[in-house]
Amino acid sequence: MDLGGTYVKWVVIEEEGSSPRVLATDRVSTDTSRGERSVVEQLIHLARDSSRDLGPFVSVGVGVPGLYDPVAGTTRFMPNVRGKWAGVPVAAQVEEALGVPARLINDARAFTLAEHRLGAGRGANSMLGITLGTGVGGGLILGGGLYQGHDGTAGEFGHQTILPEGPACNCGNRGCLEVLARADAIVAACGQPTVEESVQAARAGDRRAQQGLTDAGSYLGIGVSNVMALLSVDRVVVGGGVAAAGEMLLGPLRAELERRVFITDVSLVDVVCAELGTWAGAIGAALHGAGAPPAFG
Repeated sequence: MDLGGTYVKWVVIEEEGSSPRVLATDRVSTDTSRGERSVVEQLIHLARDSSRDLGPFVSVGVGVPGLYDPVAGTTRFMPNVRGKWAGVPVAAQVEEALGVPARLINDARAFTLAEHRLGAGRGANSMLGITLGTGVGGGLILGGGLYQGHDGTAGEFGHQTILPEGPACNCGNRGCLEVLARADAIVAACGQPTVEESVQAARAGDRRAQQGLTDAGSYLGIGVSNVMALLSVDRVVVGGGVAAAGEMLLGPLRAELERRVFITDVSLVDVVCAELGTWAGAIGAALHGAGAPPAFG
């Protein structure tokens, strides 16, 4: 299940060797009527209903839009979902209700895992996943597996500093990539009400909209250049709602890579759009729930 501030998206997958198969997908509006309590109850009800319709599960994964404790299975900070989320034992409550193991994962890391296994990252030994939307998220595949660091936070692509004295970010830092390339920053730069209208205007020749998308792509390219200097990944996969801009973002991103990275041959790095669309986060959460517990530390 992929928990968002607007929707909970869920998928059921069946593991068949190295090729998991998606059996069902759906989404419902997130029930925040009683804060975190109604949200957790909704997750349990959705899983129970799906199990009743499709057969018993062996595991459950929940993608969360924020920080969590991977060992305790508790949420720490989720600014875009109404409720008091500090220390909520989401995994334990889901596990107790359903009688199967349940594990949490950050939603951008879930996206990265899904795209690596089933989408645009297939076959890559190392990969940077980027999600563009309300925020800017990310995840890392290293040595063919998802790398999460000692506490599940590795891969927070959007919270690297791009402008040291730049705008304040919700994380507490200033000048993070997220404040420069998230959806509301892009629409403001493009002078349009929404990302979709920004993309439409740019394609229709609106110079302000074109420049706004170019600037966002350039900021993303600086961020990817930093990652390349440290990790030299094989592939970069860009998803999320803002990624609908396609080459209007990816072109400037690639140009920054070529302009800034000289220690490795960036012509060998594939920079591509994601393939799994809106279900990537839920697919990745299910894969994470079914996998061996990761080692942290």
